[in-house]
Amino acid sequence: MTQCRMLNQVPRELNQWKNNLSYEIGGLFQYVGHLPSLVDIIPNVSAIQALINYWDPDASVFRFGMCELTPTLEELEGLLQVPEKGSPMIYPSGGTREQFCRFLGLRNNSLDQHPDARSCPLRFLYDRFGEKESFEGHQIDFFITMGQWEEKRVQAFGLVLINLLLFPQRHGKVTFATINMIQSLFLGIRGTTPTLIPIVIADIFSALTNCQRKGGFFYASNLILQMWIMEHLAKRSLNPLGSCLLVENWIDSHRERVSRYYRVMSSSQFIEEFNNLTPEKVQWVLDWTRVRDPAFRTTQHDFIPLAGVNGLVAYIPQRVMRQFGCNSPTFP
Repeated sequence: MTQCRMLNQVPRELNQWKNNLSYEIGGLFQYVGHLPSLVDIIPNVSAIQALINYWDPDASVFRFGMCELTPTLEELEGLLQVPEKGSPMIYPSGGTREQFCRFLGLRNNSLDQHPDARSCPLRFLYDRFGEKESFEGHQIDFFITMGQWEEKRVQAFGLVLINLLLFPQRHGKVTFATINMIQSLFLGIRGTTPTLIPIVIADIFSALTNCQRKGGFFYASNLILQMWIMEHLAKRSLNPLGSCLLVENWIDSHRERVSRYYRVMSSSQFIEEFNNLTPEKVQWVLDWTRVRDPAFRTTQHDFIPLAGVNGLVAYIPQRVMRQFGCNSPTFP
């Protein structure tokens, strides 16, 4: 079995920062939905280690005997309650240390103690944004006012969440490379809040393929993938109003639905579960999935090319029609 390293613990600073923000965290909802709740999810590395073995990179699906599954745009949009199909797409592009500082209202020389040109430690940002007194203690590092800092403090938390939980790095630091994506998210594109979900899925696909072939680090959101597969394993009655509950926090209630899978701690146990999976055991449609008019293809292709931080991937939802409540066609 291929061994792959990944995010195995949510940094405690994220929990502290979330708790310190209190009601202010609601200001992030229109941009990242319920992403802040992801800090309460415990990573289960064994589940992902086992799951990697069932990935088919050519078809962009997991194959479990007669069952094929893949994360869909509609599933992840509903899980997080983020801007959905029809929203502008963000395209990954590089960012610089100077752009990173400008967005957060930090002076460029504030990072002189951290000479890394590509990233900075989480602790550096927590010390300057994580506490209510952070501005007073580090005012020399800012070129913005206290009032402006109050707004940036919430955005800084969103930036860190996106970096560490959606696009984690091997060194565990906050990378500058995502700053253009994050600026587009918070500032909008043509007056509309864009969506990160296509990039999240593209990076999950790329990480699965790369880890299956050569191991290394899982450069994608193993937390999102973990929640997704556990939800499909937990057979239950579908909530008929689920996709209509537009502010329901499905992440908060996740553990309640799939609790038995958080007691499974070994990859061999998950492999046994996957090997014994039959169509009757799969929760095909997730409660929050909007099954009407899903995105299946482009006008040029029978698949949808998705651009991630690590390149283009083919997204082929026609293979998993059962996840939309339809019969799936037969593919080789």
